[in-house]
Amino acid sequence: MRLTHSAGSCDNGPCPNVFDTDDGTLVAVQGAQLVDADALAQLSQMPAHETVVLVPRELLLEYAKKVADGAAV
Repeated sequence: MRLTHSAGSCDNGPCPNVFDTDDGTLVAVQGAQLVDADALAQLSQMPAHETVVLVPRELLLEYAKKVADGAAV
């Protein structure tokens, strides 16, 4: 799988980013892993192979705008 940076200001650095996959069907999100036990308990239906990351809302809005404008994917 090949990832292309699509949103975020760090360009693969140690901060939240969004990446498109080479097949265009998935995106990868880089962020801080959610480790709060109370919050994780609210996600009881989450499969063991998945994880949750926290990113600024603005990052997702930036990505959505790029997709809407045709600049991402």
